[in-house]
Amino acid sequence: MLKFKSCYILTCLLFLCVPSQIYGQAAINFTSITIKEGLSSNTVNTIIKDRFGLMWFGTGNGLNKFDGSNFVIYRHGASGNSIPSNEVLSMFEDKSGRIWVGTSGGGLSYYNRKFDRFEPFRGDGSWPEISDISVRAICQDHQGKLWVGTYEDLRIIDPKTGRITPVKIPEPDKKDAGAFVVLSLFEDSRQRMWVGTNYGLYLYEWSSNSFKRFSHNEQDRYVLSNNTVKAIIEDRKGSIWFGTYDGLNKWTDDGHFEIFRSGNQSPLGLDNNAIFTMCLAKDGKIWIGTEGGVNLFDPQLEVFQQLTADPRNAGSLKSNSIRSIFIDPAGIYWVGTFTEGIGKYDPHLALFNHKKSDPFDPLGLKSPLVTAFAECSSGDIFVGTDAGIALLDKKTGLLHSYDIQSKLKRRGSSLAVTSLYIDRKGNLWAGTYHNGLFRIDTATHRYVQYTADGNGHGICSNDITCINADASGRIWIGTLGRGIDIYDENSQSFSHLTSQNGAGGQSRSLPVNGFISSVIPGRDGRMWIASMGTGIVVLDTEHQKWTHYNKKNSALADDVVLNLFVTNDGSVWSGTKQGISYFDENQKKFISYGEDQGLANSFVKLILQDDKGFLWLSTDRGISSFDYKRRVFRNFTNENGVQQGAFSSGSGIKTRDGNLYFGGQDGFNFFNPSRLPVVSRPGRVILSNLTVDNAIVNPGNESPIHEHISTAKEVTLKYGQNFSIGYVALDYTSPKQNLYAYRLKGFDKAWNYVQNIRTASYTNIDPGTYSFEVMASKDENHWNNPVTTIRITILPPFWRTVYAYIAYVVILGSALFFIRRRGIQKIRRQFEQAQEKLQVSQLIEQERREAERLHELDVLKIKFLTDLSHEFRTPVSLILAPVEKLLEKSVPGNDIEDLKMINRNGRRLLNLVNQLLDFRKMEEQKLKLSLSAGEIMSFITESCEAFQDLALKKQVTLEVDVQQEEVRAYFDPDKLERVIFNLLSNAFKFTPAGGVVSVSARTEKSSLLSTGLLLKVTDTGIGIQADDLEKIFERFYQSRQSSAIVNQGTGIGLSITKEFVELHGGTIQAESIAGQGTSFLVRLPLTAAVEAGTCETPPVSNGKNVKDRQTGNENPELKPTVLLVEDNDEFRSYLSDHLKKYYHIIEAAHGKEGWQKTLGAHVNLVVSDINMPHMDGIELSKKIKADKRTCHTPVILLTATTGEEHQLKGLKTGANDYLTKPFNFQILQTKIDNLLDLNKNLKDTYSRQIQMVSPQVEMESADVKLLNSIMKYIEDQLSEPGLSVEELSRHVGMSRGSLYYKLLEITGQTPVEYIRNVKLDKAAQLLEISDYNVAQIAYITGFGTPSYFSRIFKTRFGMLPSEYMIIKRNMSKNKPTPAI
Repeated sequence: MLKFKSCYILTCLLFLCVPSQIYGQAAINFTSITIKEGLSSNTVNTIIKDRFGLMWFGTGNGLNKFDGSNFVIYRHGASGNSIPSNEVLSMFEDKSGRIWVGTSGGGLSYYNRKFDRFEPFRGDGSWPEISDISVRAICQDHQGKLWVGTYEDLRIIDPKTGRITPVKIPEPDKKDAGAFVVLSLFEDSRQRMWVGTNYGLYLYEWSSNSFKRFSHNEQDRYVLSNNTVKAIIEDRKGSIWFGTYDGLNKWTDDGHFEIFRSGNQSPLGLDNNAIFTMCLAKDGKIWIGTEGGVNLFDPQLEVFQQLTADPRNAGSLKSNSIRSIFIDPAGIYWVGTFTEGIGKYDPHLALFNHKKSDPFDPLGLKSPLVTAFAECSSGDIFVGTDAGIALLDKKTGLLHSYDIQSKLKRRGSSLAVTSLYIDRKGNLWAGTYHNGLFRIDTATHRYVQYTADGNGHGICSNDITCINADASGRIWIGTLGRGIDIYDENSQSFSHLTSQNGAGGQSRSLPVNGFISSVIPGRDGRMWIASMGTGIVVLDTEHQKWTHYNKKNSALADDVVLNLFVTNDGSVWSGTKQGISYFDENQKKFISYGEDQGLANSFVKLILQDDKGFLWLSTDRGISSFDYKRRVFRNFTNENGVQQGAFSSGSGIKTRDGNLYFGGQDGFNFFNPSRLPVVSRPGRVILSNLTVDNAIVNPGNESPIHEHISTAKEVTLKYGQNFSIGYVALDYTSPKQNLYAYRLKGFDKAWNYVQNIRTASYTNIDPGTYSFEVMASKDENHWNNPVTTIRITILPPFWRTVYAYIAYVVILGSALFFIRRRGIQKIRRQFEQAQEKLQVSQLIEQERREAERLHELDVLKIKFLTDLSHEFRTPVSLILAPVEKLLEKSVPGNDIEDLKMINRNGRRLLNLVNQLLDFRKMEEQKLKLSLSAGEIMSFITESCEAFQDLALKKQVTLEVDVQQEEVRAYFDPDKLERVIFNLLSNAFKFTPAGGVVSVSARTEKSSLLSTGLLLKVTDTGIGIQADDLEKIFERFYQSRQSSAIVNQGTGIGLSITKEFVELHGGTIQAESIAGQGTSFLVRLPLTAAVEAGTCETPPVSNGKNVKDRQTGNENPELKPTVLLVEDNDEFRSYLSDHLKKYYHIIEAAHGKEGWQKTLGAHVNLVVSDINMPHMDGIELSKKIKADKRTCHTPVILLTATTGEEHQLKGLKTGANDYLTKPFNFQILQTKIDNLLDLNKNLKDTYSRQIQMVSPQVEMESADVKLLNSIMKYIEDQLSEPGLSVEELSRHVGMSRGSLYYKLLEITGQTPVEYIRNVKLDKAAQLLEISDYNVAQIAYITGFGTPSYFSRIFKTRFGMLPSEYMIIKRNMSKNKPTPAI
C-alpha cells in the first residue's frame, strides 16, 4: 500500500508541473452519433460488436444494428423481425455467435441471423414469467451456460437444450433499497462468477454451489464502498474491479476492498462516484463511465484522466452522464450516454480540432467568419474575423478580444478584418474592409490607423486584401482594385504600384489589374504578386523588371489566383479557381493539378506546408494534403471534423510548433499533421440487402434467398427477374471515403469502379450461374482488401429446364418413332400398291402419249391451216387485182355484175383466210387493235352489201337498217368487218330459204358523257338450244343438233368475233329460241374522231399521171429499172406484165438471186416478197441497205402476213415501204413512182457543187497567212477522217509544239480543237444550204461515224444535226421571194 501511495504522490507532482492539455492537439477527440445520424434514441444502455463486425446499440427506444454507414432499427411491433420490447437493457454474444437481448418487460430474445429477426426464448417452459421479465444482466460461464439476472431472480440457461435452472441467492434480511435486482454478472479468469446486485456483491462457489456475499459497512473501510454494484471487470494482472454508486473498488486476495473515490475535484481523481459501466482497454487502462463523464484509470499508477463535456471543445463528449462503454477489437472506443447518443473515439481517424463561434461565450469566438491568423512571439495566435481581432491562448483555448476603434466608423461597430501580419519589430498589421490599415503595438495595445487620403501620401484604398514584407523589411499591402501600397519604415511613407498612374508622385504602373489577392517574397528576393483575373506578375526589385505569367503564356491553371506560397525548397505554388499550379523555373511554365488528379475541390483558398514537406490546401469542400513528390492527394471532409462551410481565401497559418490553422465560414480548424494517423483500410465488405424487381427480398422458403443476404451463400432467381445488391464496407473510421468495385463474374468482362456507390443493379441476365464479387479501397490505386463473393443462379425458363429438354427428347424420340412407323407402313402400302401404280402409270403414259399426239396434231392442223392461208392470199391477190383493174374500166352489159360478184366473193375468201390467221394470233396472244378514224355507219352498210348475192342465191331476204346520221369514230375496220362477216355468215348459214336476216345499227348513250354503237344481227333460222347458247363462243365448239347444216363450220368464227369485240372494249351476247331464230347483240364504245378533212389517205396516182408516164417513158433505155423478187411464178409474171409498160423489169425467183441481180443490174428499185426460199425478203432488205453500193436503192416489201409487228419488222431492216397481199395495184404503182422521184431528187442534189468564195485581202500579216494556209489545207483534206496535227504541222513547216502554242496564242484553241471546229462549221453550212442528209455530211466533213459527228455537233451547237438542219431549212423556205 505504501508503494502505491508513493507512486500516486509522484504522479500528482508530475501532472501539476505540466499543463493538463496542450490546446494545439487534444489527446482524445470524440465524434457524435445521435438521432440526427439515424440512431433510434439518444439513451444508449448497452453496446456490443458481433463476430461479423457489426455494431449493436441497445437504446431506450429500440435496438440498432450499425455497419458504419447505415442503421437497421429493430422495434417492437414494427415488423416480423421485431424485439419484444423497445427498451433494451442488456446484450450479450455467446461463444457460438448468437446475440442475446434482454429487454424491459419483454423477456429474453435471441437474434436469428439467418432470417434477420429476433425470436423470444421460452426454454423448457419451466420459467412461465420469462416473457414478461426485465433482463438486467447476461453472462456466459466457462461451461457455455448463460446466467440471466432479473428482478428478484437469477437463472442459468443451457442454450443447447433450453433447460432453465433457477439459482437461489441469499437475500439480506432487510431490504431498504427496494426489490432485489441483479445488476451485473462477470466470470473472471479463474472461472469465478461474480454477481453484482443492489444489495451487495455475491461470489458463486462452484464446489459448494453456494454464494458468498460482500456488502457495505460504514464501520469498516476495507469493505465494499456501496451495495449497488453496476459494473465488474478484471484487469490484465487479474485484479477484479467493481464499480458502485459510491466509487471504484478493487478486490484484494485477502478478501478486502481498496476504494477509490472522487475528492476535491482533483484532475487525477475520479470525477464522480456513481459508476455505471467499465471497460478494459488494450493499453491496460480501465475506461470508467460515471455520472460526471469518462475516467481513464491506470491500475499501475492508480491515477485518473478525466474526459468531460466541454462546450468550447467540439471534440469533447456531449454529455457527462455515461451509461455504457465498449472498446471493439479494432481499438475504437464507443461511449453510450444518457441523453446525447454515442461518443466515438477512433485513434485511426484523422480528426481535426474545430473551433466554432459562440456569441454567448465571452472568451469564445465572436464571429463564425475567420479571415486571418498571425502568431506572436509567445506562441499565441491572433485571429482576425469580421467582428475584429482576438488573441487565442493556446494553453487554455480561450480568446481575448482586442478593442480597436476605426475613425471611419461609429464607436462600437464591428471591424471586418481581412488580413494580419506581424513585422520584425513585433507590430501587428491588420488590413480591414472599408476601414484601411492598422498597425498595432502588441505590448501596449496601442495602434495607428492608415486610410486613403486621396492625395497619394496614404494608402490607395481602404479595402485591404493581403499584407507581407520583403527582404528589406518593407510592408507590402495588397488592395481591392487599387494595386499595392508599400510602406517604408525608414521614411515612414507609402509608395504605390497601381494598374493606372496615380495622383501621387510615387506611383508606378502595375502590369496586372489592381485586384491583388496575395503578395509573397521569393527566395531570390523577387516579389510575386497574384491578381484576381490577370494572373501573376513577378517584380525584380533590384532592376525594377516585371515578368507577367498567365494562363495563355505560361499554362497557369487559371488567371484568377487566390494565393501564392513559397515552399521550403524555394518552389512557388499558386492556388487558383481551377486547382494548384507549380512554377517550373527551367521551362518558365506552370504545372497544374486539379480534380482530375485527385484533388477534392479545385477552388483552392490557401496553401501551407508542414514539417514533412507536404502541402496542405483549404478548398470549398474540405482540406486536402498533397505529396508533390509522389503526386498523391489525401482529402479530408466533415468525417474528419472539417467544417462544412467554405474556407476563406488566404486564411491560415503554420505555427512554430507545427500546427496548421485554417479559417472559414464556420470558425477554424487546427491540427498537427505529424500526429494524424495514416490512412486506415476499410473492413470487409458485407452484403446489406437484395432487391428483386424493385422489392426488398426477405429470406424464406419461397424466396430467392433462404437466409439473410449478409450470410447467404447463394441467390436463386427466376428467368427475367431484375435484381440489385446493396453492399457496404464495415468501416467505422471514414466510411464516406470508401471506394467500391464490383463485377458479376461470367457477365461483366471487367471490374466496375463506381466510387462510393453502394448498389449494383443488373437486368436481362441469361440463365446460368454467376459469382457476384465486390471489394473496397480507400484510394483508387490499392485494391488489396478481401473480395466478398456470393453465387447468383438464374434459373432457366420452363422451356429451357432439364425437364423441358427431357420432354423435348421424349417428344422428338416419339416423333421419330412415329415417323419411322408411319414410314414402314407407307413403304408397305407403297409396296402393296406398286402393281396397281405400275398399271395405272402405264395407262397414264398411254393417255399422255395420246394427248401429246392429239396436241401435236392440233398444232400441225393450225400450222397447216395458217400455211394454207398464206398460200391462199397470193391466188386471192391474183383474183382481186385483175378484177379491181377491170372494174376501173368500162365493162359492157352484165359483165360488170359478174365482176362485182367475183370481187365480193374474193373478199369473202380473203376474210376467211384472215380469220385463220387471226385464230393463230389468238393462240399466240398477238391480236392488237389498229384504230383509224372513219364513218362507221357507211362502213357497216358497205360490209353488209357484200352478202347481197349470197342472199339472192339462198333466197333469203337481207334487211339492213342503219342509222342515216353520220357517225365518225375510231375503230379497226379490218376487225369490225370480220365481226360483221362472221355474224352474217352464220345467219345465212343457218337460215333456210324464205327466211329473213336483218342488220340494224344505232348509236346509244352508254353514260352521260359517252356514246356507244348498238349492232344487232337477227335471223329466222333454226335457232340454238338453250344448253348450247352459253358455249357457242368457245373455240372449236359445235352444236350437237342433228341438223346437217349445223356442222358446216369450223367452230372458230364466233370465238374470233368475241375476241375482236372485246378488243374494242365491247360486249356480245346471243339470244335464241330453237326453231324460231337467233339474235346477236354487239355493243361497242365509240370515241369521236376529228373532221373528215383531217384524215390522211395514201396518195393514189390518177389515170392522167399514168398516161403521162407511158408517154414520157416509151424509150426502154430511159425507163427506171425495177427488180421483182417473188417465188410465186404466176404472181411474179402478173406483176411483171402490168409494170413493164412503165419500168424496165428484172425478175428473180428468190432472195439470193435477187441480191445477185441487185449488184449486177444497178436497179433503181426492188419489190420483194418476204416468204421465199434460200433467202427471205427481210434478209435481202438488210443486205441491200447494209452495202454501200446499194444502200441508196429503195425497197418495197410484199407479204401475205398481216399485223403491225410484221410491218415494223420489215421497216426496221431499212425497207422504204410495206404492202400486204392482196393490195391495190394502183397503190403499188404510186409507191414505186414516189420512191423513184425521191431518189432522183437526191441524186440531183448530190451533183451540185458548193462554192466557197473568200474575200480578197490586200495585206496579210504572218498570222493571217498562217491561218489561211491552215484553213486551205483543212478544206483540201476536209473529207479525210485521218487528218492529224502531225500532218498539219508538216504542211506549215512547224513542229507540233510550236504549232500548238502558236494556234493557242492566235485563236485560243489547240490544233485538235481548231481542226474539229472548222469541220463543224463546214458541216453546219452544208446542213443549212445543201440537200445532203446527216450521214452524208458527216462523211463529207471527214468524221468517221455519223454517231460521233452527232455527239460533238450537239456539244458545239447545243442541238443534234437533224434538228439544226430542220430549223435552218424551214427558215430558208419562209423567207419572202424578192420581186423581179
